[in-house]
Amino acid sequence: MKRRIHPHDPHISNGSLARWLIRLSKSRPPGLFRLYSAYLNCDLGLALPESVFLPHPFGIVVSSGVEFGEDVVIGHQVTIGNRGGVMAAPTIGNRVYIGAGAKILGPVRIGDDAVVGANAVVTKDVPAGATVVGANRILQSVGSGPGP
Repeated sequence: MKRRIHPHDPHISNGSLARWLIRLSKSRPPGLFRLYSAYLNCDLGLALPESVFLPHPFGIVVSSGVEFGEDVVIGHQVTIGNRGGVMAAPTIGNRVYIGAGAKILGPVRIGDDAVVGANAVVTKDVPAGATVVGANRILQSVGSGPGP
């Protein structure tokens, strides 16, 4: 697996730890995937797509059913999954940046080119091109008009 560079930011790429995690999440060899995931403190309920970027692949939790677009960047200590017993997972659009420590919970849709700030908690849909910080505080993208 060749080292892939993010198409819009040459400073983002998958290192060897991330490449191995993505590869093992697809094949899931018994024992080895579990051991490697425990080493990185990750809990992956699905096979990560090749187009995902994990600059620091530590402490990432992704539940089964999550749908990823192309060129999604996931920071460390991120949780993406179900909420409150509802078995409906988030849908992440193309070119989304998810900052370190962010939590995306429940059946939400994150639009294309959105940014989820570090330590943000997202339980509502985020429109394309918007930035979300804190607890569901959605900031409109530049040129899209006044915020809420």
